[in-house]
Amino acid sequence: MSCQVRICKKCSGIAPKDLKGVVDKKHRKTGCFGVCAKKHPELKGRVYVKVDGELMVRDSKKKLVRALAEAV
Repeated sequence: MSCQVRICKKCSGIAPKDLKGVVDKKHRKTGCFGVCAKKHPELKGRVYVKVDGELMVRDSKKKLVRALAEAV
């Protein structure tokens, strides 16, 4: 896998441990990436991460993990 996945523990709705077995630890980074649900109301109630600088948004953790697995 060559893509980097960035997770915001506060806003993303997903934790790094949720991606265990899907995304290698060395390809996961945590921290704010500037897409807060407060500033972007269209993301409220959704789960999202940044993959290689592009936002990946899904309706549930399960769908996001599945999409990440397919992208890898």
